Amino acid sequence: MVGAGHAGCEAALASARMGRKTLLLTMNLDSIALMPCNPSMGGPAKGHLIKEIDALGGEVGRNTDRTFIQIRLLNTGKGPAVQALRAQCDKQAYRLAMKFALEAQPHLDLKQATITHFLYEQGQDGRPAIRGVVTSTGWQYEAKAVVLTTGTFLNGRLVVGEKTQPGGRAGEGPSLGVADSLRAFGLEVRRFKTGTPPRIDARTIDFSKTEPQPGSRVPLYFSWDETARADVQLPGGRPNPVYPVSDEDLHGWRPQLPCYLVRTNERTHEVIRSNLHRSPLFNGLIEGIGPRYCPSIEDKVVRFAEKASHQVFLEPEGWRTGEVYVQGMNTSLPEDVQLAMLRSIPALEHVEIVRFGYAVEYDYVPPYQLMPTLQTRAVAGLFLAGQINGTSGYEEAAAQGMMAGINAALYARGEPGFVLGRHEAYIGVLIDDLVTRPLSEPYRLHTSQAEYRLLLRADSADLRLSDYAYRFGLIDEQRYARVLRKREQIEQTLGRLSKLIFTSSRSVESAAREVGIAPLGQMTSARDLLRRPETHYTQVAELARRVYQHEESADAEPPLPALSPEVAQEVELQVKYEYYVQKQQQLVRQAQRLEGLLIPESLDYQSIPHLRTEARQKLARLRPRTVGQASRIEGVTPADIAILMVYVEKLRAAAKAVS
Repeated sequence: MVGAGHAGCEAALASARMGRKTLLLTMNLDSIALMPCNPSMGGPAKGHLIKEIDALGGEVGRNTDRTFIQIRLLNTGKGPAVQALRAQCDKQAYRLAMKFALEAQPHLDLKQATITHFLYEQGQDGRPAIRGVVTSTGWQYEAKAVVLTTGTFLNGRLVVGEKTQPGGRAGEGPSLGVADSLRAFGLEVRRFKTGTPPRIDARTIDFSKTEPQPGSRVPLYFSWDETARADVQLPGGRPNPVYPVSDEDLHGWRPQLPCYLVRTNERTHEVIRSNLHRSPLFNGLIEGIGPRYCPSIEDKVVRFAEKASHQVFLEPEGWRTGEVYVQGMNTSLPEDVQLAMLRSIPALEHVEIVRFGYAVEYDYVPPYQLMPTLQTRAVAGLFLAGQINGTSGYEEAAAQGMMAGINAALYARGEPGFVLGRHEAYIGVLIDDLVTRPLSEPYRLHTSQAEYRLLLRADSADLRLSDYAYRFGLIDEQRYARVLRKREQIEQTLGRLSKLIFTSSRSVESAAREVGIAPLGQMTSARDLLRRPETHYTQVAELARRVYQHEESADAEPPLPALSPEVAQEVELQVKYEYYVQKQQQLVRQAQRLEGLLIPESLDYQSIPHLRTEARQKLARLRPRTVGQASRIEGVTPADIAILMVYVEKLRAAAKAVS
């Protein structure tokens, strides 16, 4: 594993937990799992990814639970499919806790080294086959598989105003030579850009002019592994006294720090507009394309000129530190402009910057050159994960790292690869998008990109993915047994809800009124009663107890079991959204027919009659694994898919006849 960012850590842990002898190489052992941008995890779609990584036995959820200083549930006013957790972590605690997890993992070694090129030989299929890596000092490490997770370090260049310097991030040099080795293998390499905002000194903020944004007042966690909840790895004592906090912040279910909301104004925008000629984004100094959904503040002011203000969140970078991350003000403007625009905001008139914002340009490998296992098509045994694939975000990187680590471990033993479908996980959506859809900008996952998102709720990830995790040895017997018990409880409860009938008698209506349920009006099952939007499982269970469990049989088993809040919520959601879920499952079954039609790897698309030229070119370039994947390629029409299906079926029939 080359690179110890969020992708590299998950890849290394997955491989080692599968029993493979694994080596994690990084340019700096003190920068493992560093959060060079926002020290936060989660959010819409991103929080879903963390829950899925955790269900697969990954570490990011556990590590976040150990080190968060604030956690919230987002989108609570929307449906459960798009609700997601977001946590603010202690930046240094997160890094150290992940390093401890890596060091404690059997079958895993860590070493500090800079990789410059690869060892390889010619494979039986004519492709180069990876055999290891070579460091800048000439040291060689041999391996059957290599996972490359270089982040923003490939030929990285840092930009602030008119000043540039080589670097993967502030204070760290770039990775040189690897991109040339990739090109020598025939892989296309392109350029993207990302950025980060300034960090400011908390002592120079007037918090009386901010709006505190407190954490959740009820317990929330990313991981289903409860041991991480007890293993909190934060500095002891009170937080840095400069932050205004309430007793509820400090003495609730877990001590938390608020974030603080401020807003830009017309004066801020004028400072930016009058200095656009000095912005690397607008004067041509930066050529790489940046992320659409995390734009720089200068880009926002230009693109949304009609807006009078933009929200800016001041987010502490840790429990004891005075460094504050200025969320919403990514910039590469010159240092004097950064200071002037911050001081135009009322709470920040006297602010001091401790680290200036900057942009970083870096090389990436367009992911159409990958198989769905994240192995490169050009080189056997070489896997890519994270920002090298053109994605943005810690969570997207960690998800790719998880899958690349699993598949590298499988490849090393000659076992078939592991691919998640779009109906199984947001991870499946992410990777399928990467390998079938061309990137014009850094990729970020959104819930809207999942056509089966009702099946992919964040809180159902353990039910969806734990079978795979147990099969690969990524979770232990005890944890898997808990999932099986949960699944059994849900199935049994759903069965009881269907069988339990309430009449509309006076006594039943009276009992319903007492537990807060609206009049039944007619005979109804407990399942139909729970389907009502305003009715909860605890109410239905209490009504059943009052109606069916008489005093003389008080020791008898209740008509409906007492469930943990987690299981009760799952039962509720399965009942309330049952018909919508059934429709999506029907769509999945229809799509599965196309996903089940495998396309021969050596198929010559030029030989398929009546296929349009554009379709031929894109199919030959992307080489989809299935007809289903082919149907999602931009520029391939339903008519093209019909022609492809007929041709593949003919090939299959001909092969059968020969055998």
